[in-house]
Amino acid sequence: MASDKNSHSNFRSEVREIANANASVEFKLVDLPLAYHFKLRDFSSQGMGILVKNDSKILNHLHVGDIYDMRYHPEQATVNPVSLRTEIIHISEPEIGKYKGHFIVGLSIVK
Repeated sequence: MASDKNSHSNFRSEVREIANANASVEFKLVDLPLAYHFKLRDFSSQGMGILVKNDSKILNHLHVGDIYDMRYHPEQATVNPVSLRTEIIHISEPEIGKYKGHFIVGLSIVK
């Protein structure tokens, strides 16, 4: 399931603004009944993402290049969410020893 999209430009200035310690993102997929809510993580200088358990049903529905309307919560979950179009830029296994049992789903704000 690991894939990479190296040619994608990253909108880092917006990412830094959103990915603070309490930031989170929620979205709903058309073919799944539930909305998903994840803590945003600032994995590296390359961008932000979410951690998804490797047995989560949502992984079967997320693909690199997919674009979703996501609601970003810069602080607490109920305070001032911002809706932004977001692209899945990679779905990859973390470095050995980090986030065991999870995939990293990289996100990028689409302008």
